[in-house]
This record gives sequence, C-alpha cells and structure tokens, in this order.
Amino acid sequence: MRIHLLKIIIGIGILLASSIQTEAKKVQLNNPNIHVKGANYVFPSADKLHYCRFSEATLTAPLAEKLFNSNKAITNSGIKIQFKTASRVVKLTFTPQDGDNRGSEFAVLQNGEMTGTYDFKGNAGKTDMLLEITNAHAGQATLFEVVLPSWANVAVTQMNIDAHSELKPITPQNKPIYLALGNSITHGVGQGSASYLTYPYLLAEKLGLDYYNLAVGGAKISQPIAAQTAEMPQADIITLLIGYNDLFFNDKTVEQYTSSYRDYLTEIRKNQPKATIFCISLTHTRSTYNPETGVVPDDYRLALKTLVEEFQSNCDHNLVFVAGDAITSEENLRQDKPADKVHMGIEGAALFADELASIITTATANETTFDIGLLSMTIQSRQGQVFIDAGCCNQKTVNIYNLQGTMVASANIRDVATLDVPSNGIYLVNVQAENRMVQSKVLIR
Repeated sequence: MRIHLLKIIIGIGILLASSIQTEAKKVQLNNPNIHVKGANYVFPSADKLHYCRFSEATLTAPLAEKLFNSNKAITNSGIKIQFKTASRVVKLTFTPQDGDNRGSEFAVLQNGEMTGTYDFKGNAGKTDMLLEITNAHAGQATLFEVVLPSWANVAVTQMNIDAHSELKPITPQNKPIYLALGNSITHGVGQGSASYLTYPYLLAEKLGLDYYNLAVGGAKISQPIAAQTAEMPQADIITLLIGYNDLFFNDKTVEQYTSSYRDYLTEIRKNQPKATIFCISLTHTRSTYNPETGVVPDDYRLALKTLVEEFQSNCDHNLVFVAGDAITSEENLRQDKPADKVHMGIEGAALFADELASIITTATANETTFDIGLLSMTIQSRQGQVFIDAGCCNQKTVNIYNLQGTMVASANIRDVATLDVPSNGIYLVNVQAENRMVQSKVLIR
C-alpha cells in the first residue's frame, strides 16, 4: 500500500514539474528587447508589432509620382524580428494585414544558423500563423532571428515564452548598411514569398551587412523612393536595379529613361553622400523590344553606362556601373515558369548574389596595391583589422577614417603594420609619404 502511495506521489510530482516547465507566459510586444531589422518605420504596442519599409509620405504620394503599387510596397521583404532568450520554446503568432498577400514563408535563425523554415500557402496564409520554435541551444540565451515573408504583410500579434524565462538585451553588432532599390527582381518575384531566398538577403549575408529592401514589384523609377533615402540610415553600399518596367510598361524613350534616372540618382546621392552606389543595368531577359517605342534593352544598358560615366567625370568616384546582362544568363531565369521573361528563380537569385558579392568586394578594395614614389604599397582588410605592407626604408603616415570623416586609427610606419578598427564597415585609408598622399577604400567584414 505504501509503495503504491509513494508511486502516486512521485507521479503527481512529475506531472506538476512538467506542468511548471511547460507553462508559458505572454510577452508584451512593445518589449524593448524585441528588435526589428530591415524596416525604418516600426509601430509597437502591447498586443501588436507592425512595421513598414516605406514612410506614409512615400506610400501616399500620387501614383503618377511614386510609380508603384502601395499594396505591394507594404509587404515585408527583408524584414527580421530579433530577440534573445533562454526559453526552451518560443511561440510567435503572425496575423495578415492589408496588402498584397501571396502566402508567407518564414525562416528562423538561432545564433546565426538557420534552424527551420515555415511555409503558409493558400488559405493557410490568410489567417493567424503560429511559429512554434524550439531552442536549439537548451538552457542558453539564444539569439533568435525570424526572417519575414517577401510577399505578405504580417504583424506579430502574440509571443509566448516559458514562464520562468525573459527576453534578454541584444548587443548591437553595428554592421555596414546596405540599401537595395529596384523592382520585382529585387523585391523577390521568383523566390516564392521567402525573403531568405532573395538576392539582397543572400548578398547581405555573404558580406555581413544589415540591409533594407526598398524594392517594389512593378515599380518604375520613383522619385518619392529616392527622396525617402534621406530618412534611411547612412548606407555603406547601395544597389540600384531599375528600368525594366520603364521600358516595357511605361514606354519611356531612352532620353526619358536617362532623364528620370539622372534625377533619381542625383537625389539618392544627395541623401547618401558616402555610400558606394552600384548601378546595375538591365539583367538578362527574354523580352526583345518595346513595340511602341522600338527601344531594346541594350539601349537602356548603354544609356545607363553613359550616365554613370557622366557622374564619374563630375568626381563621383563612389559610383560603379555593373553590366547586368554580363553577370546573368538564361541560367538565372525561372525554370518553373518558362513564360516569365525576366525574373530569377531560386538558383538564379543565388547565382546573382554571388556575382554581386564578388563585384562589391573588389570595388571596395579588400586588397589594393599602388605606388608611392618608387615604393610599392599593399593594403589588405582582415576581420576587424587593416594590414599594410609599406615596403621598407621611408617613413609613412597612415590614417584611417570612417565614412563620417572621424579618424579611427593612425600610425607612423616604415615597413608593415596592422591597425585595429572599431567595427565592421567601409573605411578610408590615407597613406602619406614623400610629399604624396594616396587614399584607398577598404571593406572590413
């Protein structure tokens, strides 16, 4: 009898312990330890966390000026939710909001490693969507990142963690900033509704960047979007891939395209004076020409190259022309929809990200060699450091500046030196010797 009673007591204890362990508590959604990345406009309250890539002024501009559909613009391409907790399980509920909802595909990263994806297609994406996430690092305070869908507008409407857990503060990483502007190719058509498969996301991951996707499916060259870059964080890198819709759905002549792009680029440069801007011409397309205007894609490509050279001749040395058709081909286009003449598939977007990563890394001079007098100088960037091989003999003064013009490191050297910089980012390295001064831009990641 006593043995049976003891078993019952032990059983009840196990059940109570289990109940305590699995008990959950609701987190208020305006908790300061919940961070939103990739959206400049965030609207938290206790029971709802919403966000937007574009300002109200941009979204409500007259259609003839903004030249994009606001229902597409309020989707969440590139947005991440970040939080840190030791909770064994995290439950997140997302609720669809107004907008162009084409289903929702989420990815979850834990301590920087992808640990799961969640797919809500068809009717499943039209109602509340629950992500139940198990901590892959049991008992540890883990950094969770939830990558939101590219073609849906969803808000966080509930968050639950274990009863005895809390959200922990996150130490900012201060990564370089990347702005991606463009149309549906950059927004993510061809990769389902998965931001984590789009080329800007993949590019940002490869280069260790925080990014904002300011592209909208169907967009033409948009002055309101260019104007909004004044409100965005100061970027290190910007990519512009725009023009396909201007050519085929807006019937712009080459002269009209050039004029629109000149105004667009002028406004972006005014607002983002330190960024290296990569102007990408039309990528590979099966579309051959506009029957109304007779303009072919190569006409726009040549016009953009000429325009970039014009800006460069006016001393904009942080502007790079990228021949989009030279780094894309039929291999990039969608295989699931052969009738689609321009959008990239999942594999194609990944290939494009690889090409752009190579171009950006080269343009931001991870290794540069130049001459000062009769001496050869090599500058390399490493993790958190700039390595300088200055040859020998003559003394040289090295100053390193961030893009805001603040000196972050300095040294007088004769041969080699390694200088620490405070964080990842793009820096200007000035070297002076024999009454000559040279400057090199380096990307630290």
